[in-house]
Amino acid sequence: MNDRFNCSREPHNPAGEVTQPVEWPLRMGRRSLLAGGVAIGSAAVLKNTLPVHAQDLTGTIQIGFDGADETVHPFVEATAEELASSNPDASLQVEASAGGSYATQLVLQLSRGQGPDVFLLSGVAVAELAESGLIAPLTRYVADWDDWEEYRDEFGATVTYAGDVWAIPYSMDTHFLYYRRDLFAGAGLPDPWNPDTPADILEAALAIKREYPEVIPYALYAGANGGNSTVVRGFVPLVHAFGGTLVDSEGLWIIDSCAIRDALSFYEQAYQIDQVVPQDVMTGASPTSAMRQAMGDGTLGILYDGSWTYQPWLENDPENTEANIGIALFPTDDDREPFAVGGTGNCWYINTSSEHPDLAWAFVEAFNARENQIALNLVDPHIPARSDAASDQSFQQTAFLSAIVASADVLLLTEPDPAFRELITIVQNATGIVATGEAEPVEAVERYASELTRVLGEDNVVRQTCSR
Repeated sequence: MNDRFNCSREPHNPAGEVTQPVEWPLRMGRRSLLAGGVAIGSAAVLKNTLPVHAQDLTGTIQIGFDGADETVHPFVEATAEELASSNPDASLQVEASAGGSYATQLVLQLSRGQGPDVFLLSGVAVAELAESGLIAPLTRYVADWDDWEEYRDEFGATVTYAGDVWAIPYSMDTHFLYYRRDLFAGAGLPDPWNPDTPADILEAALAIKREYPEVIPYALYAGANGGNSTVVRGFVPLVHAFGGTLVDSEGLWIIDSCAIRDALSFYEQAYQIDQVVPQDVMTGASPTSAMRQAMGDGTLGILYDGSWTYQPWLENDPENTEANIGIALFPTDDDREPFAVGGTGNCWYINTSSEHPDLAWAFVEAFNARENQIALNLVDPHIPARSDAASDQSFQQTAFLSAIVASADVLLLTEPDPAFRELITIVQNATGIVATGEAEPVEAVERYASELTRVLGEDNVVRQTCSR
Protein backbone atom coordinates (compact mmCIF):
# COMPACT_ATOMS: atom_id res chain seq x y z
CA MET A 1 0.00 0.00 0.00
CA ASN A 2 1.12 3.55 -0.65
CA ASP A 3 3.41 4.94 2.07
CA ARG A 4 1.08 7.90 2.34
CA PHE A 5 -1.35 5.67 4.20
CA ASN A 6 1.02 3.21 5.89
CA CYS A 7 2.41 3.54 9.23
CA SER A 8 2.49 1.85 10.06
CA ARG A 9 -2.92 2.00 21.74
CA GLU A 10 -9.93 -0.47 30.53
CA PRO A 11 -12.67 -0.80 31.56
CA HIS A 12 -13.06 -4.22 29.98
CA ASN A 13 -10.90 -7.31 29.42
CA PRO A 14 -7.58 -6.20 27.95
CA ALA A 15 -6.59 -7.45 24.53
CA GLY A 16 -3.31 -8.63 25.96
CA GLU A 17 -4.90 -10.96 28.51
CA VAL A 18 -3.15 -14.32 28.54
CA THR A 19 -3.63 -17.43 30.60
CA GLN A 20 0.09 -17.88 31.29
CA PRO A 21 2.89 -15.40 31.83
CA VAL A 22 4.85 -14.59 28.69
CA GLU A 23 8.64 -14.42 28.70
CA TRP A 24 10.52 -12.17 26.29
CA PRO A 25 11.85 -13.20 23.90
CA LEU A 26 10.15 -16.49 23.11
CA ARG A 27 11.32 -19.79 21.74
CA MET A 28 8.67 -20.90 19.27
CA GLY A 29 6.89 -24.19 19.77
CA ARG A 30 7.09 -26.98 17.25
CA ARG A 31 3.48 -26.60 16.21
CA SER A 32 3.17 -24.49 13.09
CA LEU A 33 1.41 -21.13 13.41
CA LEU A 34 0.28 -21.40 9.81
CA ALA A 35 -1.37 -24.75 10.36
CA GLY A 36 -3.37 -23.35 13.26
CA GLY A 37 -4.51 -20.33 11.26
CA VAL A 38 -5.47 -22.09 8.04
CA ALA A 39 -7.44 -24.68 9.95
CA ILE A 40 -9.90 -21.91 10.78
CA GLY A 41 -9.59 -19.75 7.67
CA SER A 42 -12.66 -18.19 6.10
CA ALA A 43 -14.79 -21.07 7.34
CA ALA A 44 -14.89 -19.22 10.64
CA VAL A 45 -17.21 -16.63 9.12
CA LEU A 46 -20.30 -17.83 10.91
CA LYS A 47 -23.72 -17.76 9.32
CA ASN A 48 -26.82 -16.31 10.97
CA THR A 49 -24.80 -14.07 13.27
CA LEU A 50 -26.16 -10.72 12.07
CA PRO A 51 -27.62 -8.37 14.69
CA VAL A 52 -31.36 -7.85 14.61
CA HIS A 53 -31.10 -4.28 13.34
CA ALA A 54 -29.17 -5.48 10.26
CA GLN A 55 -32.41 -6.70 8.73
CA ASP A 56 -34.81 -5.13 6.20
CA LEU A 57 -32.05 -3.03 4.64
CA THR A 58 -32.30 -1.82 1.07
CA GLY A 59 -30.08 -0.29 -1.57
CA THR A 60 -26.88 -1.15 -3.40
CA ILE A 61 -23.37 -0.64 -2.10
CA GLN A 62 -19.89 -1.31 -3.46
CA ILE A 63 -17.32 -2.82 -1.11
CA GLY A 64 -13.75 -1.90 -2.03
CA PHE A 65 -10.40 -3.30 -0.95
CA ASP A 66 -6.94 -4.02 -2.32
CA GLY A 67 -7.23 -7.05 -4.56
CA ALA A 68 -3.66 -8.01 -3.73
CA ASP A 69 -4.81 -8.82 -0.18
CA GLU A 70 -5.73 -12.46 -0.69
CA THR A 71 -6.19 -13.02 3.05
CA VAL A 72 -9.14 -10.69 3.47
CA HIS A 73 -10.93 -11.51 0.21
CA PRO A 74 -12.85 -14.62 1.37
CA PHE A 75 -13.97 -12.84 4.53
CA VAL A 76 -15.34 -9.92 2.51
CA GLU A 77 -17.19 -12.30 0.20
CA ALA A 78 -18.64 -14.35 3.05
CA THR A 79 -19.78 -11.29 5.03
CA ALA A 80 -21.41 -9.70 1.96
CA GLU A 81 -23.17 -12.98 1.14
CA GLU A 82 -24.44 -13.33 4.70
CA LEU A 83 -25.76 -9.78 4.79
CA ALA A 84 -27.39 -10.07 1.38
CA SER A 85 -29.12 -13.33 2.29
CA SER A 86 -30.76 -11.61 5.26
CA ASN A 87 -31.72 -8.55 3.22
CA PRO A 88 -33.24 -9.62 -0.12
CA ASP A 89 -33.82 -5.99 -1.17
CA ALA A 90 -30.16 -5.11 -0.69
CA SER A 91 -27.30 -5.64 -3.13
CA LEU A 92 -23.68 -5.80 -1.99
CA GLN A 93 -21.10 -5.71 -4.77
CA VAL A 94 -17.58 -6.83 -3.85
CA GLU A 95 -14.99 -4.91 -5.87
CA ALA A 96 -11.40 -5.98 -5.34
CA SER A 97 -9.04 -3.48 -6.98
CA ALA A 98 -7.02 -4.83 -9.88
CA GLY A 99 -4.23 -2.26 -9.91
CA GLY A 100 -1.08 -2.00 -7.84
CA SER A 101 -1.64 1.53 -6.50
CA TYR A 102 -4.86 0.93 -4.62
CA ALA A 103 -4.57 3.76 -2.08
CA THR A 104 -3.71 6.39 -4.70
CA GLN A 105 -6.53 5.31 -7.02
CA LEU A 106 -9.00 5.21 -4.14
CA VAL A 107 -8.21 8.74 -2.94
CA LEU A 108 -8.59 10.08 -6.48
CA GLN A 109 -12.01 8.44 -6.73
CA LEU A 110 -13.11 9.76 -3.35
CA SER A 111 -11.99 13.30 -4.20
CA ARG A 112 -14.31 13.18 -7.24
CA GLY A 113 -17.29 12.06 -5.18
CA GLN A 114 -16.93 8.53 -6.49
CA GLY A 115 -15.40 5.30 -5.16
CA PRO A 116 -16.86 2.40 -3.17
CA ASP A 117 -19.42 3.00 -0.46
CA VAL A 118 -17.33 1.18 2.11
CA PHE A 119 -13.62 0.41 1.78
CA LEU A 120 -10.62 -1.06 3.54
CA LEU A 121 -7.49 1.00 4.14
CA SER A 122 -4.73 1.43 6.70
CA GLY A 123 -5.71 3.29 9.85
CA VAL A 124 -3.01 5.92 9.38
CA ALA A 125 -5.30 7.49 6.76
CA VAL A 126 -7.92 8.50 9.33
CA ALA A 127 -6.99 12.13 9.99
CA GLU A 128 -6.20 13.07 6.41
CA LEU A 129 -9.36 11.51 4.98
CA ALA A 130 -11.47 13.09 7.71
CA GLU A 131 -9.89 16.52 7.18
CA SER A 132 -10.59 16.23 3.46
CA GLY A 133 -14.25 15.37 4.04
CA LEU A 134 -13.89 12.11 2.12
CA ILE A 135 -15.20 9.78 4.83
CA ALA A 136 -18.31 9.78 6.97
CA PRO A 137 -18.11 9.93 10.78
CA LEU A 138 -19.20 6.70 12.47
CA THR A 139 -19.87 8.12 15.93
CA ARG A 140 -23.63 7.71 15.72
CA TYR A 141 -23.21 4.08 14.73
CA VAL A 142 -20.73 3.08 17.43
CA ALA A 143 -22.92 4.80 20.03
CA ASP A 144 -25.54 2.09 19.39
CA TRP A 145 -23.07 -0.75 18.82
CA ASP A 146 -22.60 -2.77 21.99
CA ASP A 147 -19.48 -4.43 20.56
CA TRP A 148 -17.63 -1.11 20.56
CA GLU A 149 -17.10 -1.81 24.27
CA GLU A 150 -14.79 -4.64 23.18
CA TYR A 151 -12.31 -2.12 21.75
CA ARG A 152 -9.76 -0.90 24.24
CA ASP A 153 -9.89 2.85 24.84
CA GLU A 154 -6.42 3.34 23.38
CA PHE A 155 -7.40 1.39 20.25
CA GLY A 156 -10.51 3.52 19.79
CA ALA A 157 -8.41 6.66 20.20
CA THR A 158 -6.36 5.74 17.12
CA VAL A 159 -9.45 6.05 14.90
CA THR A 160 -10.89 9.08 16.68
CA TYR A 161 -10.20 12.54 15.30
CA ALA A 162 -11.74 15.93 16.12
CA GLY A 163 -14.21 14.23 18.45
CA ASP A 164 -15.55 11.62 16.02
CA VAL A 165 -14.85 7.98 15.25
CA TRP A 166 -14.02 7.55 11.55
CA ALA A 167 -13.04 3.93 10.99
CA ILE A 168 -13.32 0.46 12.49
CA PRO A 169 -10.17 -1.70 12.58
CA TYR A 170 -10.13 -5.46 12.71
CA SER A 171 -6.42 -5.67 13.60
CA MET A 172 -3.73 -3.68 15.36
CA ASP A 173 -0.07 -3.67 14.36
CA THR A 174 2.73 -4.67 16.68
CA HIS A 175 6.49 -5.07 16.19
CA PHE A 176 9.35 -7.14 17.55
CA LEU A 177 13.12 -7.13 17.51
CA TYR A 178 13.84 -10.30 15.55
CA TYR A 179 17.25 -11.92 16.02
CA ARG A 180 19.00 -15.00 14.64
CA ARG A 181 19.70 -17.48 17.39
CA ASP A 182 22.30 -19.32 15.34
CA LEU A 183 24.32 -16.14 14.78
CA PHE A 184 23.89 -15.13 18.41
CA ALA A 185 25.18 -18.51 19.58
CA GLY A 186 28.24 -18.30 17.34
CA ALA A 187 28.97 -14.76 18.56
CA GLY A 188 28.69 -15.77 22.23
CA LEU A 189 25.50 -13.77 22.77
CA PRO A 190 22.71 -14.83 25.14
CA ASP A 191 19.50 -16.57 24.13
CA PRO A 192 16.91 -15.57 25.19
CA TRP A 193 18.10 -12.07 24.37
CA ASN A 194 16.63 -9.21 26.38
CA PRO A 195 18.48 -5.99 25.54
CA ASP A 196 18.29 -3.55 28.43
CA THR A 197 19.08 -0.42 26.42
CA PRO A 198 19.43 0.61 22.77
CA ALA A 199 23.21 0.44 23.26
CA ASP A 200 22.82 -3.30 23.87
CA ILE A 201 21.48 -3.67 20.33
CA LEU A 202 24.64 -2.13 18.92
CA GLU A 203 26.85 -4.24 21.20
CA ALA A 204 25.17 -7.41 19.96
CA ALA A 205 25.54 -6.24 16.36
CA LEU A 206 29.26 -5.60 16.93
CA ALA A 207 29.70 -9.10 18.30
CA ILE A 208 28.03 -10.54 15.20
CA LYS A 209 30.18 -8.36 12.97
CA ARG A 210 33.37 -9.65 14.57
CA GLU A 211 32.38 -13.31 14.30
CA TYR A 212 30.54 -13.20 10.96
CA PRO A 213 32.00 -10.49 8.71
CA GLU A 214 30.04 -11.84 5.75
CA VAL A 215 26.56 -11.20 7.23
CA ILE A 216 24.59 -8.01 7.93
CA PRO A 217 24.75 -7.48 11.70
CA TYR A 218 21.80 -5.11 12.02
CA ALA A 219 19.18 -3.53 9.75
CA LEU A 220 18.22 0.01 10.76
CA TYR A 221 16.15 1.76 8.11
CA ALA A 222 17.20 5.24 7.02
CA GLY A 223 16.61 7.54 4.08
CA ALA A 224 13.95 7.54 1.39
CA ASN A 225 14.31 3.97 0.14
CA GLY A 226 13.22 2.66 3.52
CA GLY A 227 9.82 4.24 2.94
CA ASN A 228 7.62 4.36 5.99
CA SER A 229 9.87 1.80 7.70
CA THR A 230 12.41 4.60 8.20
CA VAL A 231 9.86 6.34 10.42
CA VAL A 232 7.91 3.53 12.09
CA ARG A 233 10.65 0.90 12.45
CA GLY A 234 13.67 3.20 12.74
CA PHE A 235 13.23 6.73 14.04
CA VAL A 236 10.04 6.44 16.14
CA PRO A 237 11.13 3.54 18.38
CA LEU A 238 14.48 5.22 19.01
CA VAL A 239 12.92 8.56 19.99
CA HIS A 240 10.65 6.75 22.43
CA ALA A 241 13.49 4.55 23.69
CA PHE A 242 15.44 7.67 24.61
CA GLY A 243 12.49 9.12 26.52
CA GLY A 244 10.96 11.40 23.91
CA THR A 245 7.81 11.87 21.87
CA LEU A 246 7.02 13.37 18.48
CA VAL A 247 4.23 15.60 19.82
CA ASP A 248 3.99 17.29 23.22
CA SER A 249 1.01 17.31 25.59
CA GLU A 250 -0.37 20.43 23.89
CA GLY A 251 -0.36 18.82 20.47
CA LEU A 252 2.68 20.73 19.22
CA TRP A 253 5.23 18.87 17.08
CA ILE A 254 8.62 18.70 18.77
CA ILE A 255 11.37 19.93 16.45
CA ASP A 256 14.30 19.45 18.84
CA SER A 257 14.81 17.48 22.03
CA CYS A 258 17.42 15.34 23.76
CA ALA A 259 15.58 12.24 22.55
CA ILE A 260 15.64 13.35 18.90
CA ARG A 261 19.35 14.12 19.20
CA ASP A 262 19.99 10.75 20.83
CA ALA A 263 18.03 8.94 18.13
CA LEU A 264 20.08 10.54 15.35
CA SER A 265 23.28 9.90 17.30
CA PHE A 266 22.28 6.24 17.41
CA TYR A 267 22.08 6.32 13.60
CA GLU A 268 25.58 7.79 13.44
CA GLN A 269 26.91 5.13 15.79
CA ALA A 270 25.25 2.31 13.85
CA TYR A 271 26.14 3.46 10.33
CA GLN A 272 29.31 5.51 10.62
CA ILE A 273 31.15 4.63 13.81
CA ASP A 274 30.43 0.95 14.49
CA GLN A 275 29.44 0.32 10.87
CA VAL A 276 27.16 -2.54 11.88
CA VAL A 277 24.55 -1.35 9.37
CA PRO A 278 25.91 -1.37 5.80
CA GLN A 279 24.94 1.40 3.39
CA ASP A 280 22.96 -1.12 1.30
CA VAL A 281 20.34 -1.20 4.04
CA MET A 282 19.59 2.41 3.15
CA THR A 283 20.40 2.57 -0.57
CA GLY A 284 19.04 -0.76 -1.82
CA ALA A 285 16.12 -0.66 -4.24
CA SER A 286 13.77 -2.33 -1.76
CA PRO A 287 15.47 -2.48 1.64
CA THR A 288 12.43 -3.71 3.56
CA SER A 289 11.91 -6.74 1.32
CA ALA A 290 15.64 -7.44 1.15
CA MET A 291 16.12 -7.35 4.92
CA ARG A 292 13.14 -9.60 5.57
CA GLN A 293 14.58 -12.06 3.09
CA ALA A 294 18.00 -11.84 4.75
CA MET A 295 16.55 -12.55 8.18
CA GLY A 296 14.83 -15.65 6.84
CA ASP A 297 18.00 -16.76 5.06
CA GLY A 298 20.17 -16.31 8.14
CA THR A 299 22.31 -13.54 6.63
CA LEU A 300 20.99 -10.80 8.95
CA GLY A 301 21.47 -10.72 12.70
CA ILE A 302 18.92 -8.19 14.04
CA LEU A 303 15.79 -6.64 12.50
CA TYR A 304 12.93 -4.56 13.95
CA ASP A 305 9.76 -5.38 12.03
CA GLY A 306 6.06 -6.21 12.22
CA SER A 307 4.48 -9.36 13.60
CA TRP A 308 3.15 -10.25 10.15
CA THR A 309 6.66 -10.76 8.78
CA TYR A 310 7.08 -13.96 10.80
CA GLN A 311 4.49 -15.96 8.87
CA PRO A 312 6.29 -15.90 5.48
CA TRP A 313 9.45 -17.16 7.20
CA LEU A 314 7.42 -19.91 8.81
CA GLU A 315 5.75 -20.86 5.55
CA ASN A 316 9.02 -21.00 3.63
CA ASP A 317 11.09 -22.86 6.23
CA PRO A 318 9.19 -23.89 9.38
CA GLU A 319 11.98 -25.79 11.11
CA ASN A 320 14.62 -23.14 10.55
CA THR A 321 12.27 -20.34 11.57
CA GLU A 322 11.12 -21.97 14.79
CA ALA A 323 14.65 -22.95 15.73
CA ASN A 324 16.56 -19.81 14.78
CA ILE A 325 14.39 -16.68 14.83
CA GLY A 326 13.82 -15.23 18.27
CA ILE A 327 11.97 -12.10 19.36
CA ALA A 328 12.36 -9.34 21.92
CA LEU A 329 10.63 -6.10 22.82
CA PHE A 330 12.38 -2.80 22.13
CA PRO A 331 14.39 -1.57 25.13
CA THR A 332 14.46 1.90 26.66
CA ASP A 333 17.44 3.96 27.80
CA ASP A 334 16.17 4.26 31.36
CA ASP A 335 14.07 2.19 33.74
CA ARG A 336 10.90 2.29 31.64
CA GLU A 337 9.55 -1.04 30.47
CA PRO A 338 10.37 -2.33 26.99
CA PHE A 339 7.73 -1.66 24.37
CA ALA A 340 6.42 -2.45 20.91
CA VAL A 341 5.62 0.13 18.27
CA GLY A 342 1.94 -0.24 17.50
CA GLY A 343 -0.38 1.09 14.87
CA THR A 344 -3.90 0.85 13.56
CA GLY A 345 -4.07 -1.93 11.03
CA ASN A 346 -6.63 -2.30 8.28
CA CYS A 347 -9.85 -0.38 8.90
CA TRP A 348 -13.22 -0.10 7.26
CA TYR A 349 -14.31 3.41 6.23
CA ILE A 350 -17.61 4.68 4.80
CA ASN A 351 -17.50 7.01 1.83
CA THR A 352 -19.10 10.35 2.65
CA SER A 353 -20.81 10.20 -0.77
CA SER A 354 -22.51 6.87 -0.07
CA GLU A 355 -26.27 6.95 -0.62
CA HIS A 356 -26.77 3.96 1.67
CA PRO A 357 -24.55 4.47 4.70
CA ASP A 358 -26.76 2.29 6.94
CA LEU A 359 -26.20 -0.68 4.66
CA ALA A 360 -22.50 0.12 4.53
CA TRP A 361 -22.37 0.23 8.33
CA ALA A 362 -24.22 -3.08 8.57
CA PHE A 363 -21.43 -4.62 6.50
CA VAL A 364 -18.72 -3.06 8.71
CA GLU A 365 -20.45 -4.30 11.85
CA ALA A 366 -20.92 -7.81 10.49
CA PHE A 367 -17.37 -8.04 9.18
CA ASN A 368 -16.00 -7.14 12.61
CA ALA A 369 -17.75 -9.98 14.39
CA ARG A 370 -15.60 -11.67 17.01
CA GLU A 371 -15.28 -14.86 14.97
CA ASN A 372 -14.03 -12.98 11.93
CA GLN A 373 -11.38 -11.11 13.91
CA ILE A 374 -10.12 -14.32 15.47
CA ALA A 375 -9.83 -16.08 12.12
CA LEU A 376 -8.27 -13.14 10.25
CA ASN A 377 -5.61 -12.48 12.84
CA LEU A 378 -4.64 -16.13 13.04
CA VAL A 379 -4.10 -16.30 9.30
CA ASP A 380 -2.33 -12.91 9.18
CA PRO A 381 -0.80 -12.51 12.66
CA HIS A 382 -1.78 -9.21 14.29
CA ILE A 383 -3.45 -8.17 17.52
CA PRO A 384 -7.23 -8.52 17.09
CA ALA A 385 -8.79 -5.11 17.64
CA ARG A 386 -11.56 -6.64 19.76
CA SER A 387 -10.57 -7.69 23.28
CA ASP A 388 -12.89 -10.70 23.27
CA ALA A 389 -11.23 -11.91 20.06
CA ALA A 390 -7.70 -11.34 21.40
CA SER A 391 -8.50 -13.31 24.56
CA ASP A 392 -9.62 -16.37 22.59
CA GLN A 393 -7.63 -19.51 23.40
CA SER A 394 -6.61 -19.84 19.74
CA PHE A 395 -4.00 -17.16 20.44
CA GLN A 396 -2.41 -19.39 23.09
CA GLN A 397 -1.67 -22.27 20.71
CA THR A 398 1.87 -20.99 20.03
CA ALA A 399 4.31 -18.83 21.93
CA PHE A 400 4.45 -16.36 19.05
CA LEU A 401 0.69 -15.81 18.92
CA SER A 402 0.67 -15.41 22.69
CA ALA A 403 3.43 -12.80 22.40
CA ILE A 404 1.43 -10.87 19.82
CA VAL A 405 -1.64 -10.43 22.01
CA ALA A 406 0.48 -9.83 25.13
CA SER A 407 2.25 -6.94 23.41
CA ALA A 408 -1.04 -5.01 23.38
CA ASP A 409 -0.25 -3.92 26.94
CA VAL A 410 3.03 -2.24 25.95
CA LEU A 411 2.13 -0.71 22.59
CA LEU A 412 3.42 2.70 21.62
CA LEU A 413 0.46 4.28 19.83
CA THR A 414 -0.18 7.69 18.31
CA GLU A 415 -3.49 9.39 17.73
CA PRO A 416 -4.47 10.50 14.21
CA ASP A 417 -2.81 13.64 12.89
CA PRO A 418 -2.86 14.84 9.27
CA ALA A 419 0.69 16.14 9.76
CA PHE A 420 2.10 12.62 10.00
CA ARG A 421 2.45 12.32 6.23
CA GLU A 422 4.59 15.47 6.22
CA LEU A 423 6.85 13.92 8.84
CA ILE A 424 7.84 10.94 6.67
CA THR A 425 10.04 12.81 4.17
CA ILE A 426 11.57 14.97 6.89
CA VAL A 427 12.60 11.93 8.95
CA GLN A 428 13.93 10.23 5.84
CA ASN A 429 16.10 13.27 5.09
CA ALA A 430 17.44 13.60 8.65
CA THR A 431 18.29 9.93 9.07
CA GLY A 432 19.71 9.68 5.56
CA ILE A 433 22.24 12.47 5.88
CA VAL A 434 23.49 11.04 9.19
CA ALA A 435 23.68 7.48 7.85
CA THR A 436 25.76 8.53 4.85
CA GLY A 437 28.03 10.76 6.92
CA GLU A 438 26.90 13.87 5.07
CA ALA A 439 25.96 15.54 8.37
CA GLU A 440 26.56 15.05 12.05
CA PRO A 441 23.51 14.51 14.32
CA VAL A 442 23.42 18.12 15.58
CA GLU A 443 23.27 19.45 12.03
CA ALA A 444 20.64 16.86 11.09
CA VAL A 445 18.50 17.98 14.04
CA GLU A 446 18.64 21.56 12.81
CA ARG A 447 17.56 20.49 9.35
CA TYR A 448 14.76 18.41 10.88
CA ALA A 449 13.63 21.40 12.94
CA SER A 450 13.80 23.79 10.00
CA GLU A 451 11.86 21.54 7.63
CA LEU A 452 9.18 20.66 10.16
CA THR A 453 8.73 24.34 11.06
CA ARG A 454 8.46 25.30 7.39
CA VAL A 455 5.82 22.66 6.71
CA LEU A 456 3.72 23.00 9.86
CA GLY A 457 4.26 26.66 10.78
CA GLU A 458 5.91 28.17 13.85
CA ASP A 459 2.67 28.11 15.84
CA ASN A 460 2.47 24.33 15.57
CA VAL A 461 5.97 23.35 16.68
CA VAL A 462 8.02 23.54 19.86
CA ARG A 463 11.68 23.18 20.74
CA GLN A 464 12.48 21.34 23.98
CA THR A 465 15.64 22.50 25.74
CA CYS A 466 18.47 19.99 25.80
CA SER A 467 21.57 20.90 27.80
CA ARG A 468 23.74 18.23 26.17
